[in-house]
Amino acid sequence: MTALPSVLVFTPAEVAGVLRVTPETIRRKIVSGELGAVEVGGRERKQYRITATDLSAWLGPERAGQLFGIGASLRAVEEAFAAHPYEEVEAAIAEAVQVVKARRETATGETQATPTAEEIRARFGR
Repeated sequence: MTALPSVLVFTPAEVAGVLRVTPETIRRKIVSGELGAVEVGGRERKQYRITATDLSAWLGPERAGQLFGIGASLRAVEEAFAAHPYEEVEAAIAEAVQVVKARRETATGETQATPTAEEIRARFGR
């Protein structure tokens, strides 16, 4: 069972895009109480943000992880990178790893070894 980190938030439009439904369908699920969400401002039209925890409760942890978790994010990154030269992609991945590492170290106080370019290539299949 895959659990999503609870700090991730999505707009109704983002959730609708992944599920291939309209944003209004997601808003109706929120208003009915079927899907939990946080209201964020907007007097004329209420705006919502849906946490990963709410998605896990609604879809089930495994399905939510498949659709909205790191695997889904990696597939989106792969698609975005496909149009760029490999050297640019490799540099972007290395930079992203550094950002994630720094955030994790700041949040937890633990340090982690930085992967080499060869380790990154091996992990991402090049």
